[in-house]
Amino acid sequence: MRKKVLLLVAVMVFSLVFPTNLNVGYATENGDTDELDIASSYYFIYYNGEKQDINLNEEVVLHLNGWTDDTQTSVQGYLSDKLGDHEVFSMNVGEEREQLSISNEENVLYRIAPSESYKAEQVEPVTFTDQATVVTENDNGTSIEEIKTVDEYGTIVHNQGLTYYSTDENQQKTVITKAEYDALNLVTDPSSSEDAEETATPSEEVIEELPTEDKVEEEIDPDASLEKAETEESTSTEEHTTVMPKAEASRALKAAVVNPSINYSSYVEGSKWQLPVKDGELSGTSGQSKRLEAVKIFIENANYSGGVTYKTHVQGYGWMTEEKDGAISGAPGENKRMEAIQIELTGEMAKHYDIYYRLHVQTFGWLGWAKNGASAGTEGLSKRVEAVEIKLVEKGAKAPGSTDKSFITKPSVTYSTHVQTIGWQPNVADGEMSGTSGQSKRLEGIKIDLENKPYSGNIEYSTHVQNIGWQNAVSNGELSGTSGQSKRLEGIRINLTGDMAKHYDIYYRVHAQTYGWLGWAKNGASAGTEGLSKRVEAIEIVLVEKGAKAPGSTSTSFVKKPTVTYSTHVQTKGWLSNVTNGASSGTTGQSKRLEAIKIDLTDAAFSGDIVYSTHIQGTGWVTNSSNGDISGTVGKSKRLEAIKISLTGDMAKYFDVYYRVHSQSYGWLGWAKNGMEAGSEGLSKRLEAIQIKLVPKGSGSSVSATKAFKKAKSVFLDPGHGGSDPGAMAGGYTEAALNLAVAKKVEKLLKDRGYIVYMSRTSDTYLSLLDRSKKANALNPDIFVSIHHNSTGSGSTTASGIESYYYKYNPAYPSVINSDKHNDPNRVMKSTLLADLIQNEMVNATDATNRGIDGETLAVLRETAVPATLLELGFINNTAERKKLVTSSYQNKLAEAIADGIEEYFERF
Repeated sequence: MRKKVLLLVAVMVFSLVFPTNLNVGYATENGDTDELDIASSYYFIYYNGEKQDINLNEEVVLHLNGWTDDTQTSVQGYLSDKLGDHEVFSMNVGEEREQLSISNEENVLYRIAPSESYKAEQVEPVTFTDQATVVTENDNGTSIEEIKTVDEYGTIVHNQGLTYYSTDENQQKTVITKAEYDALNLVTDPSSSEDAEETATPSEEVIEELPTEDKVEEEIDPDASLEKAETEESTSTEEHTTVMPKAEASRALKAAVVNPSINYSSYVEGSKWQLPVKDGELSGTSGQSKRLEAVKIFIENANYSGGVTYKTHVQGYGWMTEEKDGAISGAPGENKRMEAIQIELTGEMAKHYDIYYRLHVQTFGWLGWAKNGASAGTEGLSKRVEAVEIKLVEKGAKAPGSTDKSFITKPSVTYSTHVQTIGWQPNVADGEMSGTSGQSKRLEGIKIDLENKPYSGNIEYSTHVQNIGWQNAVSNGELSGTSGQSKRLEGIRINLTGDMAKHYDIYYRVHAQTYGWLGWAKNGASAGTEGLSKRVEAIEIVLVEKGAKAPGSTSTSFVKKPTVTYSTHVQTKGWLSNVTNGASSGTTGQSKRLEAIKIDLTDAAFSGDIVYSTHIQGTGWVTNSSNGDISGTVGKSKRLEAIKISLTGDMAKYFDVYYRVHSQSYGWLGWAKNGMEAGSEGLSKRLEAIQIKLVPKGSGSSVSATKAFKKAKSVFLDPGHGGSDPGAMAGGYTEAALNLAVAKKVEKLLKDRGYIVYMSRTSDTYLSLLDRSKKANALNPDIFVSIHHNSTGSGSTTASGIESYYYKYNPAYPSVINSDKHNDPNRVMKSTLLADLIQNEMVNATDATNRGIDGETLAVLRETAVPATLLELGFINNTAERKKLVTSSYQNKLAEAIADGIEEYFERF
C-alpha cells in the first residue's frame, strides 16, 4: 500500500510561516563516527560472569568483576596499574568493538560476548564482509537497509549506516537519496480517505489540545499554502503528482505545530561539548568510562508558554544552583563528575507535558526513568554519570520505560542492641558503636535493618548466645539473642542477600570481654568468640561497596577456643594416637613409663607458641621444645619424671595452659599451670599418663604447687670456711678441712636416703658468707645446714662439746639480701626445731658435752631464706676432743647423727 499523507508539505508550510534562528547541528543517520581502522586488533572476550583478569600491557590489568545485572548486557570492570586500582566502570556486551582508554596516550579495543565458559584472546581481523539488514520495506517498492562490515569473528568493525532504495520498472533496486525516499513515502492517495485519516490525523487527545481549525486558518492561509504546494508538487515526476486535500493539510499542520522537542547537550570528559541531540537520544558515551561534567537543556518549538529548569549534583559541590533554558549546569572542564540531575518543566508546558529523563551511571548502567523534578542518578556513591536521555511525554501518558531505581543513594545499615541493666539503646547507623565499652556490660540482643536499599535483598544475622549456641538467622529488624533472660551474646554473623549481596559487602566487628575490639569480619563470617564464655559488649557495622577496602584490620575477628593436641611415647607401645583438650594420653594401672611427648596448638587465633620441658631419668630438666617437637627420649628406656608447659606471645595473654600427670605411686597429682612443675624430682618415679587443656585467661580453678609436684626434700650443706679462709687451726689441722670431711659424709648419707643435696663447696675453695646464702637462695632448698668446728681462739682449752645455732634478730645487723624472710616467725620456728633435733641426735650419738642451742645473728643464718642452722661439732683446740674429731669413725657418728636429725625434721615438715 502506498503512503497516503504528504507530511512533507505540512512541514514545508510550517517552515515558511514560522522560520527559526536556532543553529543546531545533527549527525546524519548513516554518518560514520568510527574512525578506527577496520583491521585494528581487539580483545575478543567470551565471558561467563566470573571474576577474571586480563593483562593489557606490562603495567595495566583489566579486572572483570561480573555482570552488572541479570540481563547480561554489560560487565562491571576496573583497571589497575602501578598507581593502584581505578574507578569501576561498565563495559557493553554486543557485536561491535568498543574502545577503552587505559592511559592518556593508549586505547584498546574489545568486544564482549556472553558464553558458558571464559576465554579472552587478542585477534587481528583479516576477512571482511558487508552484511545488509532490511530496516523498512514499503509496498511502493522503497526500502531502507543498514549496511555493516563484519570480520571473520562476526564482529561489526564498521557501520556504513543506512542506504535507501526504490524499485524500477524492471523490478531492480536502485539506490536513492534520503530526500527522495522521504518524498516518495510522504505522498498520499486521496482516493483512500480512511488511510489518509489513519496516517495524518493526530489522536483525539492531541486534537483536543491543539488550536482550533479556525484559529489555524487565521494564522496561516491554507489555500495559499496549498496552492504553492500544488504548484511545486506538479513539477515532480508524474508518479507523484497527487496533491494533499486542504482538510488533510490543515490536520498535518496541526500535528506539526504541537510537537515540541527537548534538546540537550553534554560536556564529556576529554571531548568537550557534544552536538545537541533531542527527544530521547543519547547524549554522552556508553562503554567508554567517561564522565559527564555538565549539561545544557532547552525546549524547541514550544507550543505553550514556559520552559525547562534543571540542576545537577556534582562531585565535591553537591547540588548546584538551578539553571534554565539552555544555561550550563555542572562544572565543565573542572574534572569533576556529574552524579545526578533534576529536570522540571515550568509554566503552561508543565500543565500539558511530563518530562522524563534517565542516566547511564558508572557500575549501574541505565537507571530507571525519573520525571518532573525528581532526582535521577546517584548520591553518596561517587559514581559518574556517563550518558543522559530526556523525553517529553503528553501529560499523564505512559513513561518511556521502567521507572524503577531512577535514583540510588548510599544505603545505610541501622542497628540497636539490648544492654545488660540498660535495655534497648537508640538506633545507630553505619559504623557507629552500639553497646558499651569499659562498663563490663553484656549485649543480650540485637536488631539490624537496611535503609535506602538501591537493590533487592535483605540483611540476615544470627547470634551465638550463652548456653544456647548459634541461633537461627533472622532478618530486617527482627530480634536475635534474648531479652530478659540475662544471657550474653558471644558472637555474631551478618550477611546480605539478593542483589544487595552482589553490590555490597557487610563488615562488622565486636568488642569482646578480655580481648577488646576484635578485627572486622564480613559477609557471614563469625565475629566474637565461641567456647570461651566471653561476653560481647559492643558492635560496629558498616556497608562497603563490593570489593572495596575493609574499614580496618581483619585479623583475629573471631576467637574460638584453640585446641591443644598431644601424643606420648609409652614403654613397649610406642607413640599413641593424638588426643586433645584434657583427654588422657598414656596408661594407668599398667606400670608403663612415659618416655617422650609431643604437644601442639591448632585453631589458635593469636600469635604465640606452646613450649615444654621434661625431666628425664638420669638427665634432669632438658631445654624447651615447642609446637609438636619431641621432648624426652625414644629407644633409650628412660622414664619421664616431670614436665613443665607454658604459652608464649599473645596466646599467653588470653589463655592459661593447665596440665596434670599420673605419677608412679602417687596416681593423679594436682593440676599445674603456666610453667609450673608437674610430676616428681629426685624420687625416681615415672610418669604414666598426662592431661593438658587450655582455659581462658583467669577463668580456671586455683592450683597447688605441692599437690602438682612431688620433689625429694632438698638440703643445702655449707662446709664452713675454705681456701684462703682456713678457719680455726690446731695440732696441724684446719677447721675448713674437718668441715668439708664431715659434710661429704652427710651428703652421701642423705643421697642414699633419697634426698637432694646441694653443697656450697666440694673442695678447698673460698666462698664469702654472702655468696653462700645467695647460692642457697637460688637453689631454694628445703633447709640450710652450715657445718663448723669450734675454737676458743687461743692455745689449748678445756672447753668441749657440741652446740647448735638458729637465727636471732639483732637490729645492729640488718639483712642485706633477705629482708622479707630473715625474721619471719615461721622460718625462725622451723630453724629452732631443726637445730634442736640435730643437736640432740649428735649428743646422743657421741656422748659429747651438750652445750645446747642458742640464737645468734650469724650472717649465713640471717641471709638464707629457708630454715637454717649452724652446727659446732667440737673444739679443735681441745687436744682430747681434737683427737676424736679427726678420726673417720667419729666423723661417721657425727654425720649419721646430722642425717638422722634432718630426717626427723622432714617427718614433721
